[in-house]
Amino acid sequence: MSEKTSAYVFPFKPFASLSETKETSTFLPGRTVEADYFAPMIEAVAPKLQLPATGSLPERLLQFFADPAVCFGDPDWILQLGTHWKEQFAYFIERNEPIGFTILGFPFKAPVPLKTNRKLPDFGEVSMLARLHQIGAAIAEAYEPGAMIHVFAEGSFHEMNGMPRADADAYFVALEETAARFGYDRYVKLHDTSRIADEVDGFHALWDEVTKDIKARRDSGDATTVDALTAAYPVTFHLNDVTAESPEAIRLAYLNDPAGAALRQKLDARSAEGVVRYRAFLEARDRIQLLERYAPKAVALTVSPRPGRIGVRPLPLPADVLPYHGVPVWNRKEGTLSIIYIWDLRRQGLEVSPIHLNEDSDGTPYLYEV
Repeated sequence: MSEKTSAYVFPFKPFASLSETKETSTFLPGRTVEADYFAPMIEAVAPKLQLPATGSLPERLLQFFADPAVCFGDPDWILQLGTHWKEQFAYFIERNEPIGFTILGFPFKAPVPLKTNRKLPDFGEVSMLARLHQIGAAIAEAYEPGAMIHVFAEGSFHEMNGMPRADADAYFVALEETAARFGYDRYVKLHDTSRIADEVDGFHALWDEVTKDIKARRDSGDATTVDALTAAYPVTFHLNDVTAESPEAIRLAYLNDPAGAALRQKLDARSAEGVVRYRAFLEARDRIQLLERYAPKAVALTVSPRPGRIGVRPLPLPADVLPYHGVPVWNRKEGTLSIIYIWDLRRQGLEVSPIHLNEDSDGTPYLYEV
């Protein structure tokens, strides 16, 4: 992934070709494959991991998560809190229980035609699930009770970008099916935050209450609040549902072209509310220890590394976009995976082979090869 990180949100990567309207890539006829076709690629993007051979188990786990093959962000943020993390690991080890972890991600496919033409998971999500699976497998190899990584899929964020909940729900169902189909449900347990928000009494009311609180802090100029909202704004702006708009209208709005001013104004207004709702969800979650209810005492993982969270690399370089924000592109010569906005892929002068997965109900390519 990109080495640029944020403590608040995975950073937005600007489009490379928004100023270009002519498509220069050539797309060959698509072909359909079975799931085992992807095995060599998965092995490359999610290789087997191992804990260090020496030291106490908590110490080995600490060094494992600080290893560049696993760690995302500054490993010193992990090591400086080494005593804390080792105590958390020891809680499970002393009870001979699977070591629990939590991580947020996998909200839905971005409802942005310039980013992706899919609604359901594809090889990008498979790769990220595979990397989480390998973390669990490495721990299980060294510690018989193993590990369970609780992934809280952020489908509830559909409220912030204007997309139908039905699309987020369908994505989550397909994500569960994907994990099972590729064998990544042994150490990974998926939770849908939309369902959780419905299940927990009073959560929606608390979410609304915290929203008002954050707006008050923002309006008073609270620096921490303003910084968090500012960091999340570009991601939120470019995640608004624009599926009803033409690609040209979206392009002009993203470029801040006068011809796209009306749409941009609408997106700005929605984003200003969306970043507050996003932060409010996270704060409301923490106020009532929401994740603790589903994964007690679990160790916090994140793709937004900061002290107090263990940063884990969702995809290997050169990938610098999360899988749900673009389309997966496999470079045959380099043996590498990138996540590229489909608008940019069409304008890179490449010969592109679309790969479909048998029995994938989405109907669009599961992977592109170049």
